[in-house]
Amino acid sequence: MNASNHFAVYRTSIEQVMQGQERLPSLPDITFKIRRAAADNNTSIDDLARMIGQDPSLTVVIMQHSCSPLFKTLEPAKGLSDAIRLMGIPYVVNLVMIHSLKSLFIVQNPRLKELFAISWKRLALKASTSRFLAKKLGFSTPDEAFIASLLSEAGTLAILSALSSEKQVPDQLTYLRLCRHYSKSLGTIILRKWNMEERYIDIAHNCGQWNQAYRSGPVDASDIVNLALYHSICFLKKDHQLPPLTSLAIYQRLPKSLNLLDQRGLLRLISSNLKEIVNAAQEMY
Repeated sequence: MNASNHFAVYRTSIEQVMQGQERLPSLPDITFKIRRAAADNNTSIDDLARMIGQDPSLTVVIMQHSCSPLFKTLEPAKGLSDAIRLMGIPYVVNLVMIHSLKSLFIVQNPRLKELFAISWKRLALKASTSRFLAKKLGFSTPDEAFIASLLSEAGTLAILSALSSEKQVPDQLTYLRLCRHYSKSLGTIILRKWNMEERYIDIAHNCGQWNQAYRSGPVDASDIVNLALYHSICFLKKDHQLPPLTSLAIYQRLPKSLNLLDQRGLLRLISSNLKEIVNAAQEMY
């Protein structure tokens, strides 16, 4: 079977999944419960700990991260309540979402695992960059940009899940073609199935839309996710075909204090803090 025939088979598999939504992955109920509880000011740290404690694998993830060098203290966490108090509720909610997404799209085929690892590395760098930019731009809830960045890749990861039953795995270029064709529409279907807020669906839909018309107003979460995507592609793919950053409408709306460029034409704000961003991204591996 030649490459074009294989591509047609892959497309058929993805379209069948899109048409039969019962075959799409679902986030665990506990993920939604934790997000709702964390947003409720009446929820205590002990309440959240009891909720997380219902999921053994999630408990292990939270406790392991509390031992990370990022949270090194003289008094290590002795239990979930200590771990949540040490890391903070927003950070823990992010860990829950990361764990849930990675668990959803586990694949067994070694070559699919390779594609997943490549995709997840870019996703992690993008999400970490989004949170960093949101902080620097003074967003009151930078973790919202982090979650939005994660969710904007749901369709990209779901393509791998849709291909898990195929005998022949696409190469990286074919996978990227499939992502360009289907990741947005598949991601929208998944996020609606998960009853995610409309703002997350809009951000996922606009992700990678470099040529959006100029609009007035401050930089928003969609802009941040696109800036993060742009830079993550530039850092990870040296032969990228992206337009110059200065030609993008997003760049025109950045505050002048933050729009300085480095020698490669990327935001100096990001390139000069890349080590910090990468270290945070590696916490997601």
